[in-house]
Amino acid sequence: MPFGYTRKILFVDLSSGESHTWQPADDLYQSFFGGSGLVQAMLRQNHGWLGLAPDDPSNPLIFMAGLLAGTPAPTGSKLSVCTNSPLTGLWTEATVGGFLGARLRAAGWDGIVVTGRSAAPVYLWIDNQAVQIRPAGHLWGQDTYETDAAIRAETSSRAYTAAIGPAGENGVRFAAILTGGAEARAAGRCGVGWVMGSKNLKAIAVNGTGQVALFNREGLLKQARELGPAIREKASGIAEYGTTGIVPGVEKSGDLPIHNWRDGNWTDGAAKCNGAVIRQTIWVRHYACYACPIHCGKEVRVETGPHAGSVAHYPEYETTAGFGPLCLNDDLATIVLANDQCNRLGLDTISTSSVIAWAMEAFERGHLTKEDAGGLDLSWGNTEAIISLLPMIVERRGIGGMLAEGVQRASRLLGHNSQEYAVHVKGLEMAYHDPRAFTSMAASYATGNRGACHLEGLTYFLENGVVDGRSIGFEKPFDPHGTENKAEIAVLMQDFMYAFNALGLCKFLMRGGVTPAHLAEWTQLATGWPLNVQDVMRTGARIFTLARYHNTRLGVSRKDDLLPPRLMTLARPTGGAAGVIPHLGRLLSDYYALRGWSEEGIPTAEAMAALGL
Repeated sequence: MPFGYTRKILFVDLSSGESHTWQPADDLYQSFFGGSGLVQAMLRQNHGWLGLAPDDPSNPLIFMAGLLAGTPAPTGSKLSVCTNSPLTGLWTEATVGGFLGARLRAAGWDGIVVTGRSAAPVYLWIDNQAVQIRPAGHLWGQDTYETDAAIRAETSSRAYTAAIGPAGENGVRFAAILTGGAEARAAGRCGVGWVMGSKNLKAIAVNGTGQVALFNREGLLKQARELGPAIREKASGIAEYGTTGIVPGVEKSGDLPIHNWRDGNWTDGAAKCNGAVIRQTIWVRHYACYACPIHCGKEVRVETGPHAGSVAHYPEYETTAGFGPLCLNDDLATIVLANDQCNRLGLDTISTSSVIAWAMEAFERGHLTKEDAGGLDLSWGNTEAIISLLPMIVERRGIGGMLAEGVQRASRLLGHNSQEYAVHVKGLEMAYHDPRAFTSMAASYATGNRGACHLEGLTYFLENGVVDGRSIGFEKPFDPHGTENKAEIAVLMQDFMYAFNALGLCKFLMRGGVTPAHLAEWTQLATGWPLNVQDVMRTGARIFTLARYHNTRLGVSRKDDLLPPRLMTLARPTGGAAGVIPHLGRLLSDYYALRGWSEEGIPTAEAMAALGL
């Protein structure tokens, strides 16, 4: 029997109502681990999936747990949702924590592949090995919190759900999938909720009562017990204040996006909208994802809006940065309300806040009028406008129909050179860390397989000292604002991050001092495979390169590895990154050479072969 994985993937065809089990070969796990890595391996065997229209019934929606999800490995909770993206047109993934990955493994499955389209709304109920497709017409139109409560009442109090809100039902291109009801962990990026809605699939609910067979369970438990307190201590900042605790430091370094990426400082605003203020005012409790010693999750009181007085998931850093400084809004209550509404409605907070900031700049420039906006004043920082636009986007009502397309398509629809201030890469709105502050992020954003995603590289973790470069084989000097050796940082950190995703581990472990050596040891204890640091990094490189290869089959090359015009031409006027513009041409040439790709950014046969591809 295998150790560390079930070797069972559930296939469900919503068109026919039939399901079956597929058992991947053991060598696929050894070469690609699990999560999005295993999905990339599956794409090699199912080339017909690649490039399907996102609303094609044959387009698969894949939920794949990481290899260590559901094990005692610290933070072993992550699951990746993979599909063809309605936002970017590329094969994509959105990764989520919480308990879904662990619960799926406890039910005896490594993943679920959903194809087809139901004639009417349904939800999928997985109770260990029993699989049912149940009617969900009574849930259609409900928000994700309501859906979670209703399904658990119909199935089991132990059920853990992944659901879409009205945004996914109505085809918002950046609709998210929310897990855990009000705890609201999101598979947020690239419109995976749109794909789920196109299949008439309202939710998936899972109950699992087993456990993953491990090669050395006691050894892995011992590692978790011994390392847990040290991880929590080293990551005490986010344990106490959550990810929003970093806002003042990020603002000081010039990394915070302000005024749709135009300004350099937001010192007063950062003092009003950060984790320390939340902790002192509206904080309710800490909570954690499965097997997590850090407990970065927080609940807060919602003080305004239709659900005032309720308790909800607090706004993470990305959400705070987007609905705060990006829109020049320093009202914390509005940020909390916007976050709660996005979670209920099933919206990705990064893309939503980005498209609202774009609309505010279009209004400022006279490219949108008050009449266009249905009477709304889209001036910077207008809290009424921020909140009012959310249901308009979800319902595709008025200007909301254009905004629901995302900034790339919306700017094409509007014209007036509004593409100049549409901030995205390959159609995905930019995550809220500025590549002008840490220029290795320019290489990482530009080459990211799903677009402008900070989690594809997290290179600023190495640049600001969170990651010791020696742990991943990097010992060269660098200037945060320079070019020398920055491409190498991007390559190594991308490889490291892709290993994290495939193992189903949270990247905040790096704040707790976890290195590739830890990942190798935990994987060996779980599976019995002999692994070292080089094996972990090589696996990450193999997955990243295969994902790039699949994108090149869709036409991606150097011509697409760009930053938004604003970030390639406009320096921040003040602050910690004042005057910096990344030299993207040099960074890309260095990057491709390190990867062994062509100058056009295409993986060569030699580079593929060197990774066993």
